[in-house]
Amino acid sequence: MPKFLVFTLLLVLFSGVIIHTAHAQTVETSEQTTLSEDLANNPVAQDILRKIEQTKKWIAELEQRNYDSLEKQKELEAKRAQSLARLNQDLAEWEKLWEYYSPYNSFERFVDKISDSQVQDVFWDQFEFKEQKVNAGRDALKKVLADGGSRRDALQAYLTAAETKRIELIEANSQFNVNRNLAYYSQQILFDKTGQFIDTPLTGEKLREYYEDYRTNPAYLQANPDDKVSWEDLGKTNANTECRDGNVVVYRFHASDYVCVSVSTAEMWIRHGMGEITGDSKNIFDREEITPLTKCNDGFIVVFTVETKKYSCVLGDTANNWVEQGLAEIHDPEDYIASSIENKENSQRIDEVALQIQDMRRDYEDKQIEIKNFYDKIYDEALVQSKLEEKKVTLDYTQRPGMSKEELSITIAEIREDYEDEKEKILDDKIDDLNNLEKEFENSMEELISLYEQDPYIEVRLNAAKIGYEVVLRK
Repeated sequence: MPKFLVFTLLLVLFSGVIIHTAHAQTVETSEQTTLSEDLANNPVAQDILRKIEQTKKWIAELEQRNYDSLEKQKELEAKRAQSLARLNQDLAEWEKLWEYYSPYNSFERFVDKISDSQVQDVFWDQFEFKEQKVNAGRDALKKVLADGGSRRDALQAYLTAAETKRIELIEANSQFNVNRNLAYYSQQILFDKTGQFIDTPLTGEKLREYYEDYRTNPAYLQANPDDKVSWEDLGKTNANTECRDGNVVVYRFHASDYVCVSVSTAEMWIRHGMGEITGDSKNIFDREEITPLTKCNDGFIVVFTVETKKYSCVLGDTANNWVEQGLAEIHDPEDYIASSIENKENSQRIDEVALQIQDMRRDYEDKQIEIKNFYDKIYDEALVQSKLEEKKVTLDYTQRPGMSKEELSITIAEIREDYEDEKEKILDDKIDDLNNLEKEFENSMEELISLYEQDPYIEVRLNAAKIGYEVVLRK
């Protein structure tokens, strides 16, 4: 019978005893229930009283246990809320920390370095195009997962939706340039999906509407190196050709020939580093490099173009404009002469130090070969000695009937084990000698580097691949 039912029946019985017994008296306190003296010796009453007290204790324990459980639950919830608040704060600080490196902010820093606002707009169009592709991929991934698909299927859906084909990229860039007034739509349709000019009489005439002669545009020739007709047609001019008014002779680096082009086209050739205006009529095989000492044609002066790092003859107005834009510099002939003398001296010093480095390297490599040959010889000698000992033991076995095959095998095994130990010792010695040689070489190179640490003109350092040393002009 359940304890609760027993307790209920006993409680009813006890209540009846109290009501129907004239001399019974009950005194109740908050801690204990007692009986009058008349029932003090009654076993049933005593048992009931004991059960009542036990039940009270159980109830108190249950209430306390429930209270403690509620308190622990409240404490746990408070700690969870506190932990969640700290986590959200940490995440906010983390996002703030890495916000500088977000794709948008990183790209913004890159775009800010571009001075032309129209070009900046094109880059932002490209960024938005990329973001649209990424978002499309994410949406496709989420849909597959929501429909119960596998992660592999979701990833494949992402790759398919986010993929950008080359022809699509070319078309998008074409539209961006047109939208930002960097190109004309009527020009863009003259080129195929790979960026190659569609060579037809109609397209040729159309392109000439935008350029005096599209074949003299360096950007066109760079994009169409297989257009032999353009290269050959323009190669019929020589250094002595008298161009029509408004045109000048330009020497083309790529074709090693001369062409007549407009002054503006000539300037494009120079800025692209594909040609130069010469100030003389020398044959291309006798052509001298243009320097600040070169005498240009009337109205032209020598400038140093920053992008190509070359000297060229350009119109005076163009030279001044380029200098103001930071595209070119005008160098004083006397400074150029002094710098040339200094550079020549430094060049000679560089050659001398380079030869010294080469000799040190060659000596180091020769010593490496000597060490390797020396230890290879020791290897061979150790092997020969081991074979001789095996041969001697085998001969003793045949001549000494008292030696068993087991003793012979043990002796040969010991000889071979001694040989392996000797090989390891030789290898360790070889490695030690090679390491010492390398340290000696590195110390010698460090001493050489230290000799030129304070030199204002030349510097000895590790090369870009970090596998050798070089001497260069100090920047």
